Amino acid sequence: MPDFRYTAVTPGGQIHQGNREAENMGRLSDALARDGLELVNAELRDKKAASRHSRLKMKTADLANLIFQIGIQLRAGVPIVEALRPRAGEDSSKAEGAVRQRLAEMVEQGTPLSQGFEAFPSIFPGYVRNIVKVAERSGSLDQNFIELRDYLEWMDQNWKTFKQAMFYPAFVLGALFIFIFIALRFVFPTVTELLFELDIPLPWITQVMISASDFVVKYWIGILATLFLAPPALRVLFKVSKQAALARDHFLIRIPFLGNVILTLAVARFLRSLILMQKAGIVITDSLAMSREVVGNRVIERSIIRIERAVSNGSTMSSSMAKDSIFPPLVRTMVGVGERSGSLDSSLQAVVDYYDDLLPRKIKAFFAVLEPGLIVFTVVLAGLVAAAVFLPLVNMLSPSAF
Repeated sequence: MPDFRYTAVTPGGQIHQGNREAENMGRLSDALARDGLELVNAELRDKKAASRHSRLKMKTADLANLIFQIGIQLRAGVPIVEALRPRAGEDSSKAEGAVRQRLAEMVEQGTPLSQGFEAFPSIFPGYVRNIVKVAERSGSLDQNFIELRDYLEWMDQNWKTFKQAMFYPAFVLGALFIFIFIALRFVFPTVTELLFELDIPLPWITQVMISASDFVVKYWIGILATLFLAPPALRVLFKVSKQAALARDHFLIRIPFLGNVILTLAVARFLRSLILMQKAGIVITDSLAMSREVVGNRVIERSIIRIERAVSNGSTMSSSMAKDSIFPPLVRTMVGVGERSGSLDSSLQAVVDYYDDLLPRKIKAFFAVLEPGLIVFTVVLAGLVAAAVFLPLVNMLSPSAF
């Protein structure tokens, strides 16, 4: 939150100067008015520091550890300022130390912790700030911090598992691209000259490879530039264009086998966040709105928006989900059970426990198909390249065979 240096006057006309944090000038004026002061002027104390704080980032695992440390200390009865303040000898990153020190200062000055989190938007997501805001009102900050830690660790573990699983196919496809590029850029031009000198008939596969080689030789700089620039360009496109991001996510969930894994992971992420919001005491419409932040798939986000609107108009979640095929039947059934029994979080927890067991098996099944598929694809591709080189030579040695 911005820190202002202000000048104000008392009802008696005395000048009063000081420092105070507020969301903006209007909120600062209101806060001073409650203290019997009238704001004259104010300016931000350290704009650069506020900008640095807004850009700070932490890994999900580090954030989970930070939240757990604070929650454990609060449960043990340590005052919140002491729980936030960094201690000498603790193994923490530079970013974590800066965050803890700044939060301790802000809370010591009377700023609620949830507002303090707003100074670090790249570290504390919106759903974390909202849960902490509700927990401050209910007095269950320690319990909510510990539950937040479990949720963040689950998110981090699933993302790491998915990335590790994708490493092998990415490595194989990268090696294939390098092999094809070297063959077309350096090997085939030499082979092409030899074949033209021999003046022998060329099979269609050789003609195709020669055309591809000519294209690569002519435009190889553009091809490499496109491959290097395309990923960041696509990231920017998906960030600024909702339609492009929606089209990407539609494509991803329709990929055979992999799309099923991506969809299951996104639904599990949504359900876990919804459980967390419900346990924190956040109303269902706000819980749905905040859960959208962590889904990571625009197709499901759009479905959640439709459900949120229907619920705000008086419908039940289960009836709204029944009209949307994106959610599996088990989820729709358990949501209905939870709504009828008044224990939505318990019903959803049963689904999440099932998905925790299902996800590793889905990933394993996906790679049981992918790995042999990649091997076959690699062999076929290498065979086509070899055939394009050797078939003309075989044709020259035994023309009667063709």
